[in-house]
Amino acid sequence: MRTAICVVLKIIIMNERKIKPARLRRSTEHIKMGQLAKEISNRTGFTTSDITTVWRVGVDVIMENISKNVGVVLPKIGMFYSMVNAPKASMSMNGGVGTPTKMITPSRRVLKFRPGSFVKELLLTNPPTKEEIENLYED
Repeated sequence: MRTAICVVLKIIIMNERKIKPARLRRSTEHIKMGQLAKEISNRTGFTTSDITTVWRVGVDVIMENISKNVGVVLPKIGMFYSMVNAPKASMSMNGGVGTPTKMITPSRRVLKFRPGSFVKELLLTNPPTKEEIENLYED
């Protein structure tokens, strides 16, 4: 992982190209719930409706625990937990009209994810391709 990051950083420094925003760099391929249920059904022999029901109830239980400020560990995947962000001082520019005013952004609860060691190792075994690295930059 570190070597891949070092290679990417060297390329960035050498080329001095502008990197795309994170929302444009994520994968565009996604698996939908129906496809996931069908794949699990093929591997286990359970019906897709049973799998969908269990999945929805499982997600409800996870959401209830997160709302109670209890972390949820999913084996081999990682841990979801909620955390409180501290209040922050910021400036409101008022759209460039008049003088800026100080604001305080209130504290709020956010959801965090900590990947498990299995997921980290899985990502390490799949380094980025040249095309993926090239896709990091704006044209």
